[in-house]
Amino acid sequence: MVNLLIVDDETELVKNIAGYLTSYPGEFKVLTAHSAEQGEQLLAREEVHILLTDVRLPGKDGIELVRRALKLRPTLRVVVMTAFPSPEIHKAALEAGALRYAEKPLDLEELRELLLATAAEERGWSGSVGGLEIFDIAQLLALTGKSKTIRVSCGQDRGVLVFESGQLVHASTSTLEGCEAFFVMAGWAEASFEELKGNRGRKYPRNVTMSTTNLMLEAARLRDEARAAGSHDQVFPLDETVSEVSQAARADLWPVSELAPQGRERKETRGMPIKEHLSQLQGIEGFMGAAVFAATGEMLDSLTSANIDIKTVGTFANNALLNAQKATDQMGVGRGNLVQIRAPQATVIMRCLNEATDFATTAAGKAHFHTVVVMNPEGNIGMGVMVLDKIVGKIAEEFH
Repeated sequence: MVNLLIVDDETELVKNIAGYLTSYPGEFKVLTAHSAEQGEQLLAREEVHILLTDVRLPGKDGIELVRRALKLRPTLRVVVMTAFPSPEIHKAALEAGALRYAEKPLDLEELRELLLATAAEERGWSGSVGGLEIFDIAQLLALTGKSKTIRVSCGQDRGVLVFESGQLVHASTSTLEGCEAFFVMAGWAEASFEELKGNRGRKYPRNVTMSTTNLMLEAARLRDEARAAGSHDQVFPLDETVSEVSQAARADLWPVSELAPQGRERKETRGMPIKEHLSQLQGIEGFMGAAVFAATGEMLDSLTSANIDIKTVGTFANNALLNAQKATDQMGVGRGNLVQIRAPQATVIMRCLNEATDFATTAAGKAHFHTVVVMNPEGNIGMGVMVLDKIVGKIAEEFH
């Protein structure tokens, strides 16, 4: 039996969730609260395995509730309820880190499955900000959509994070500014934080150019790489900071089709093999295969992790992509460059990058290729689209 605490100020929503979950005998014992204060009181006196909470609550917000809850119960698992204007992108960002979340409006059966999966996890959150790392705190701040200034401490290190309407606009430590500072703070363990009240955030200039979504993704990637290498002191070596940040920021500030400068001569030899670029997709949940095709239909390289005929799939995908481009052009809505097909056994994502002005032609010295990604329909499709957008610009470099 899973002991679940639901905290949300929408009374009917809480009632509906509780009623649905308790209709399955033996799965959940449900406690409910309508404010952070009520939730904290229940956590103090009741055994709770999972906290399901909205982050926008009256009085104390969900961030404070989660922080206090994990101080009371360090092994507590947390699922955040929230609504986003672009849920696919934000879901991808959040799933790159430690948080689980349920998107509003809720599908109650999907919520039940998520909670059961969360209860089956062998570990809770790690860190010492009441069980939270700075990376988790930043995610929660982004979820609230609020404006907050946070002072962060880790041993002798100090830092400041400033959020405006849920977007990180300033990050700094004693030695670093902007994205570099955030990436380092995202790797701090044994950290603590406090909110600076009033308008104190106004004195910190904007120095973060990346969107918070991409910032979280990049921080999660760097953090995972550092941990895989056995480093716990910082997210990445400081001498790599500039190159990592400049690449990430460049992908965020300009459309992917503009990442490869126009008019350059084709190189006689390629740099990194295309397969190595495709390998960035391999770690995404549900990845089955990917391939890059020339505009002529020739398969240039591929990578699979499932028993699929990627060449055959890609051939048909190329035709579907070309037809979609023709259709969007005829509609007068601009050239379509991304097509996604959901089928019972797979989701196929097709991406065209053509630096020529006419999508039906290939210009000399300019990249023109199609990338096809095949995903399990239950996989993280949003992350697949996001990573695909990131790597096509890098693959384009190999064509020049």
